Amino acid sequence: MIFSQIATRTVDMADIFRADGKIYVVLVVLGIIFGGLTLYLIYLDRKISRLERDQKK
Repeated sequence: MIFSQIATRTVDMADIFRADGKIYVVLVVLGIIFGGLTLYLIYLDRKISRLERDQKK
């Protein structure tokens, strides 16, 4: 019973964003943030791997 109430409940803010077309702006910003974090983690991984490799020599 509780699950059905949660599943059928609407989120007003999401509806407003969808109606105004701003949901796409939110998705783009989130995509940029996650993309930036991913690139930063890849950069750090490569840098740490290089340091570990140099340490072994």
